[in-house]
Amino acid sequence: MKIALCDDIPLLRRILEEIIREYEVGRNVRFQIHQFGSGEELLEQTEEDQIHFDLIFLDQCMKKLSGAETALRIREYDTACQIVFCTGSGAHPQFAEASPLRILEKPINMEDIYAILDEVRSDSKL
Repeated sequence: MKIALCDDIPLLRRILEEIIREYEVGRNVRFQIHQFGSGEELLEQTEEDQIHFDLIFLDQCMKKLSGAETALRIREYDTACQIVFCTGSGAHPQFAEASPLRILEKPINMEDIYAILDEVRSDSKL
């Protein structure tokens, strides 16, 4: 499973990756994890390079493109990927348009991430 972590704060991306790596060890699975510092970087990979991610953790408040704007652009050509918004500012009206799997309030906790990974892995086995 390919996972994208998109947040303009490197520390938050690292924390999220550490939680996912701990999950890998506990569940004896392996993921391909890619980090992006902006929506533009993520879109470059998904649009231009045509790389598909199974799961995208997407920060809402980023400098240029917001998480919601990034997700809506992704949805134009990829309706299969699961998107999880990570936000410290509450739900945004555009979130619903992007059909997210979940909206997480920061600070992110391990139990929420584990539940999301369990759900996505379970769905992908169908």
